Amino acid sequence: MLNAINYKQTFKKELAKVYTDGELDILFKMLMADLKKHAFNSVLTAQVELNSAEEHFFNHAVNELKALKPIQHVLGKADFYGLHFTVSPHVLIPRPETEELVELIISENKNKVIDILDIGTGSGCIAITLKNQLPDANVSALDISLDAIAIAKQNAFANQATISFFSDDALNLLPTNYPKYDVIVSNPPYIAEKEKAEMEYLVTKNEPHVALFVKDNEPLIFYDKIADFALKSLKCGGTLYFEINQNFAKETKDLIESKGFTVDLIKDLNNNFRMIKARILG
Repeated sequence: MLNAINYKQTFKKELAKVYTDGELDILFKMLMADLKKHAFNSVLTAQVELNSAEEHFFNHAVNELKALKPIQHVLGKADFYGLHFTVSPHVLIPRPETEELVELIISENKNKVIDILDIGTGSGCIAITLKNQLPDANVSALDISLDAIAIAKQNAFANQATISFFSDDALNLLPTNYPKYDVIVSNPPYIAEKEKAEMEYLVTKNEPHVALFVKDNEPLIFYDKIADFALKSLKCGGTLYFEINQNFAKETKDLIESKGFTVDLIKDLNNNFRMIKARILG
């Protein structure tokens, strides 16, 4: 029976030209933990032997990673706030920054019976995690992509979360079609097309551009339209939460304030302005 270190040597040899040593440590742990159902941090000490099917997947994963496929797409899943989510090229891979947005909402709404709407749900990670952590909440979520909604529904079922999903365009939401909400949250597309050149090829090649990018001349269009919708769709005392582009933090704050909201800009753990919390004045 081989030690995982033997497989790691093969893994690193094959991928050394593509990833840094630190990246390879993490990728290897993720792969082996998934294959053998070991705890992530115990992979290197575990005595493991891959059967023929596992060996085949190990080699397949190495080839996919060599072709710059995200490990989450190779495994078909991603972790978010302690839950497992199916992912595909149709949805964004959940990110740690978004976990901080979710944590903010949870911390401010514990033990409350509230109505929540997640706009642009993608994999469903925000809506499903909120339902998991705020079980008394009524949670709805929408996305323009039917493929994304199908994945979100699958994730809701897997995580035993009752969510109302539906398709709609975040840029053309009609308040008359919706009830009032205590919380509206969105992590909309916010990366200007001119910023694409600065992004990792791994992201731009594999993740849906419709969920990432906005036109250079309209970088705040989603915040503009969603804030207008929230003005009419939030209950009295309700809150609008956004994940934002740190490069447009002040502009986003000014835009939402101009509509009559009082706005808090909030930094993430990397000290970047990453979140907005907005309430209607009065």
